[in-house]
Amino acid sequence: DGATAGAKTYYWDDVAFGGGSTLTKINLPVTFEGTTVDYTLTDFGGNGSSVVTDPAGGSNKVAKTIKSSTAEGWAGTTIGNNGGFATKIPFATGLTKMTAKVYSPDSGIQVRLKVEDAANDKITCETEATTTVANAWETLTFDFSSPAAMTAAMDFANTYDKASIFFNFNVNGATAGEKTYHWDDVRFVGKDKIALPITFELTNTDYTMTDFGGNASSIV
Repeated sequence: DGATAGAKTYYWDDVAFGGGSTLTKINLPVTFEGTTVDYTLTDFGGNGSSVVTDPAGGSNKVAKTIKSSTAEGWAGTTIGNNGGFATKIPFATGLTKMTAKVYSPDSGIQVRLKVEDAANDKITCETEATTTVANAWETLTFDFSSPAAMTAAMDFANTYDKASIFFNFNVNGATAGEKTYHWDDVRFVGKDKIALPITFELTNTDYTMTDFGGNASSIV
């Protein structure tokens, strides 16, 4: 009290609310390299994830997911928080693929990727890819035009703006033991930029034509 401390003078200023974040919302492609991006990872079912340095060397950042010895077979990690991505994934006819780089301790395991509507968890689509190497990086391709068994087909009228990844899907930790997976560079596979020779035959090339002066062009 004042009798103990004596008279004291204090100065203070700039009282502000500090609960906001200057980080931007996560969005595709997810590379873990942006210094202003919120790379929150949301685990469930017994996973534990963090952003670490590439285990294969270098200073680049990647995600590390530990599927514990007590994890469920459906243990997974949402890429971001439950609010999803900043923009929806632009799936369309012929544009149904995503890729992710994976560093797995085992080859031959199933990796599942699930997309959904962040505002409605009943709207989902899931597909799988299989690792082919152990302890090395590889790029897995996930084609949502071929959904996993007993899961919903893709509907282009839906909004898909959230994604979750599942390693060694449907195998629990008690069976597999604790495993550590690294992953990076989660991307939507869009159409390739047009380049010579131009044949108008490639299904994954953007053949947009830009008219001027009174022309009107189309592919026939």
